Amino acid sequence: MTVKQAHGSGDSPPPIAGDISTFPTDAELARTLVASIGSATLSTLTLNGFPYGSIVSYIHDDLGNPIILISDMAEHTINARKNEKASMLISEPAGDGDPLGKARLTLVGSLHLLDNPKDEREDYLEKHQHASFYVDYEDFNFWKLVVKECRYVGGFGHMSWVENHAYQSAEIDPLFLNAKEIIDHMNEDHRDANLLYVKNLANIEDSSEAAMLGIDRYGVTLRASTSKGPRMARIGFPTPLNSHEEARPAVIELLELAKSTSNQKSKANE
Repeated sequence: MTVKQAHGSGDSPPPIAGDISTFPTDAELARTLVASIGSATLSTLTLNGFPYGSIVSYIHDDLGNPIILISDMAEHTINARKNEKASMLISEPAGDGDPLGKARLTLVGSLHLLDNPKDEREDYLEKHQHASFYVDYEDFNFWKLVVKECRYVGGFGHMSWVENHAYQSAEIDPLFLNAKEIIDHMNEDHRDANLLYVKNLANIEDSSEAAMLGIDRYGVTLRASTSKGPRMARIGFPTPLNSHEEARPAVIELLELAKSTSNQKSKANE
């Protein structure tokens, strides 16, 4: 008979190596996720009080409130005209991994019809060019989800309610459009550098290889392979980055620091 463990029981994973204080806040992660993704699951309440969900495309305003374009005949519109309460689920693409290990965000608030959405129309079409086919139909209108509450889940064991003022005032990471390109480049062409990072800057000295998982204005996140299994590492930049152009020099600076640290360790062991 198989004995099923309770959630959270058993051995705990090893702590994240390096400087975990350099992780972005959940409010920053939430705002960046909203900026990174252009589609979501919108849920409204039916006339019988049941949640009704379907896929929508969106943009966002300066406070992180999503803006959608929907038909007057859509179930969402019918529901919102009777009850403005709604929520939106935004998640990272699952890819080949476990979707429960990916970041996702639930925004809870109220849907409001926009009266004169000239700027919103321009921004929406810039991001969603396919909408040019129907944006000017008389029965299509722009609606805004005014966010009241946020629930951010960063993966297994990482979750929090983000206060609304923190969500609204948080900055979007300046690397969000280029992060995947940087990560792919480091994992395809500079695996030796990744290994030096985790060995010498995160002190995972028994690591045999390492892969970069994330990069943001504050630093990089890596996964190291060790004799005892995988280990996460976080390495911060000396100063936060202000633009994606600063990423390459910052990564090179970390590499030089890792090499210098390696040389110091070698001399100390002589």
